[in-house]
Amino acid sequence: MLDDITGKVMVLENHNGQQLEQQPQQQQALQTPKSGVRRSTRISRPLERYSPSLYYLLLTDSGEPECYEEAVQVETRKKWEQAMKEEMDSLAHNQTWDLVRFPAGKTTLQNKCVYRLKEEYGGRKRYKARLVVKGFAQKKG
Repeated sequence: MLDDITGKVMVLENHNGQQLEQQPQQQQALQTPKSGVRRSTRISRPLERYSPSLYYLLLTDSGEPECYEEAVQVETRKKWEQAMKEEMDSLAHNQTWDLVRFPAGKTTLQNKCVYRLKEEYGGRKRYKARLVVKGFAQKKG
């Protein structure tokens, strides 16, 4: 018989001096009790910071339009249109670009207007529009 601790062979004898033949012991597999998967009983809700009403407040709170369509639909559209006209006049006066014939097979970079409501000294509000190019879409070459 093999000793589990020392790893040596052990011989067993009875009282008469005869060697006993040891039957190998069947090891019983330890079985852990199987329990079902634990599920939470808590009702899952989205966090308050992801609330749609909060997004609505963030969009409507600033008073600044995000795109041209919004700028022409608000009650201050005349002021935004004037700001866009001033920006285009400024770009033309400063000769920011030259009109050229568009090469075949090329694509243009898109642009958009960015609208900001600036507060000047004395609390007076200034409507400012900037024409910006979406340069992140530009490809090398």
